Amino acid sequence: MSEDLSAVPGGFGPGSRIAGYLLEEQIGHGGMAVVFRAHDERLDRTVALKILAPALAADEAFRQRFIRESRAAAAVDDPHIIPVFEAGEASGVLFIAMRYVRGGDVRSLVGQFGPLPPGRVAEIVSQVATALDAAHGRGLVHRDVKPANMLLDSSPGSGRPDHVYLSDFGLSKGSLQASGLTGTGTFLGTLDYIAPEQIEGRPVDGRADEYALACAAFELLSGTPPFQREEAMAVMYAQLSEPPPALTSRRADLPAIVDGVFARALAKAPADRYLTCREFAEALREAFGIRPYDSGSGPVPSAEHPATQVVRPAAGTEIAGPGRGGAPGGGGAPGGGGAPGGSAGGGGRAGTGRPAADVGAGAGGTARAGTPTQAVGGERRTAPDLTAAHYQQDAGQDYGRRPRAWWRSPMTLAAAIIVLLALGAGGTFLALRGSGGGGGGGGGTTALTAPGCSASAASAAKLTPPSRLAAVPNGNPFGTQVSNDGKFAFAVTPTTVEVFGVGPGLNLTWKWSYTIAAKPYVAAGATLTTSGKYLLVAAGNGIDILSVAAMEADSSPSVGTMTVRNMSGYGRAVEVAVSPDDRHAFVTMQFRREMAVFDLAKGVASGGSGSSAYLGAVPLGDQPVGVAVSPDGQWVYAASLTGRPANGNGPGTVSVISMAKAVSNPHQAVVSQVKAGCNPARVITSADGGTVWVSAKNSNYLLAFSASAMRSDPGHALTAKVQVGQTPIGLALVNGGKRLVVADTNVNFVNTPNATNLAVVNVSAALAGKKSLLGFVPSGALPREFGLVPGGRYLVVSDNGSMQLQLVDLSKLP
Repeated sequence: MSEDLSAVPGGFGPGSRIAGYLLEEQIGHGGMAVVFRAHDERLDRTVALKILAPALAADEAFRQRFIRESRAAAAVDDPHIIPVFEAGEASGVLFIAMRYVRGGDVRSLVGQFGPLPPGRVAEIVSQVATALDAAHGRGLVHRDVKPANMLLDSSPGSGRPDHVYLSDFGLSKGSLQASGLTGTGTFLGTLDYIAPEQIEGRPVDGRADEYALACAAFELLSGTPPFQREEAMAVMYAQLSEPPPALTSRRADLPAIVDGVFARALAKAPADRYLTCREFAEALREAFGIRPYDSGSGPVPSAEHPATQVVRPAAGTEIAGPGRGGAPGGGGAPGGGGAPGGSAGGGGRAGTGRPAADVGAGAGGTARAGTPTQAVGGERRTAPDLTAAHYQQDAGQDYGRRPRAWWRSPMTLAAAIIVLLALGAGGTFLALRGSGGGGGGGGGTTALTAPGCSASAASAAKLTPPSRLAAVPNGNPFGTQVSNDGKFAFAVTPTTVEVFGVGPGLNLTWKWSYTIAAKPYVAAGATLTTSGKYLLVAAGNGIDILSVAAMEADSSPSVGTMTVRNMSGYGRAVEVAVSPDDRHAFVTMQFRREMAVFDLAKGVASGGSGSSAYLGAVPLGDQPVGVAVSPDGQWVYAASLTGRPANGNGPGTVSVISMAKAVSNPHQAVVSQVKAGCNPARVITSADGGTVWVSAKNSNYLLAFSASAMRSDPGHALTAKVQVGQTPIGLALVNGGKRLVVADTNVNFVNTPNATNLAVVNVSAALAGKKSLLGFVPSGALPREFGLVPGGRYLVVSDNGSMQLQLVDLSKLP
């Protein structure tokens, strides 16, 4: 099952030339090939060049069949099959040149984000199914369909969603089988996805690919393939003999009808499966209440989905647009994906609250859909090229429930009575505060309540302060910071830190790139230490420490990596914060329901030294993502997407953590928790520490809490709420704390005009319960995180979906 390659075929490496292609970088490898990013010197374009092992070229039968199948695959006319430019033999090896794909692979999405939302999976499966059926119509069978062979293309700066390509289509697998070269260490397929007839060596047709596609879809929805076992022989036995498990046994929020769909697609006998891959994909869409692929508009009525119900994905994990990275990667070979990042408060970097500069942003989400009629963007958008950057995890949809009429709801009736009493009393009693785009905060005698899940968003004027976009060359940026001297900006992609020079005015110039040490996992949010000496990057299962001075001087910046001790699997570090004295660092571990605590001083002194600086973990709610430190260094605030680890379907919470206990007795460090709406994603503090701001991502609200009341009276701590744009995540206090900028990411991809933008809020008006949303600043796709240039005039925004940084002139804000 191993796909490791001990040596590069033919001894080729970066700088080598083969058949008119200059090899630039190895981006992937498998059991019989290595893939390079290469420059086609004849046509002046970038390609993915796959070079096969020399032993394969030595077999005449294989060589002839390889050329023949390569040409056949290249002739298949389908937009979701990776384009093949050339296939041939040179310098003693066989090669194939394909389109170079920047976006990574689908398998990386599950590794980073866990189970994906049904809408996202349906789009992936539909695209791959069309590719498979097109190839089957030409007599080709893939034989190795799996998420790692589903590539995500992205167009930097276009703002377009990604496009799914199926790679490695029928190339070499059939050739190996026909030529008898099955003893080269290559298995004909991947065990987790291979059809029973393929294991037994019986003839295969397109229904074997359908079986593999169903295994892949099962993994995308549940996080693991249907027959995952510890030993290879156990997997083979299960594929041959055991019935497929019910998907709903692993993910209870999905409709029961989906189990029948998978039972048929995963039938042991090919004759019992769907006739085509497209038929399986359409059955899956119908089970989820999604309209047929690329036809009509709106959901499909069914017994599980009443025609009057519009389902919204209630997000479940931090989502970022996919980016290059991880291994393998790039066109024709799988690559890594994107990852989430952090936010920052009015007095400090990355939520530390210190009085230097404001930095912010992030992503995340999980909660049960609030009202049955709420709309959710992802399910309404059915263009064939959506990606994880535009979806959130649906962790708690009520698929089988018929919506209750609004007038029968006890809560609605109670609210109506309150309104009538208020009107009858001449308006002297005001219980409903903070509605609409205005905000809440004062003048009422009843405490504010956190909002539920909703796709409703505020409308406001368009603001047009001067701004400029700069391309990020090596991936989708998530975290971003600006050096204390204001001369450099740092953008964190899944695998690198990209360094930009900050010039006068609105100038951002890319300088150089450094690789993050967290492979095979990915990097996410970032912060600077108070001193400005180190950049801390949330990566993998801990924190990477990089020297800012070294990055500015273009020399090796790695100081070391602090990791969680004895962690198995992927904890997914999301956002990092640091104490004002630079002694301790904190990072949320989304997949572990905890915040890891590190002795930063020890980590720096010992060069990272792995887990030696690890002090312990603070237990939190389900999927903690955002983190911030109070300006006085006494408190840490952590936002968890949902509050109940048992099923992940509850409202989100913000935990108040004693820093003193976090570093000495982390298991006893949580002081209190407050409800913070649907999927609270980021948290920051005001410069004086008195107000804690939270983005309720799947409520489309900005929330303000009294910091003291969060500790003493959590049920009455909410002081203001302001409706903003679609799926707000990143936060930054600017202009001396007078304005708050919110990154309206639109990660649910609601198909409304101007859904992706930067909301600008008047802080004092919001806290006074007055209309406070000043307007929206246009942004690139999926704005995530903020960095404030010292002096406060310019704001750096990481536009994750369009692979850009945006520089905004804050002096022109209202």
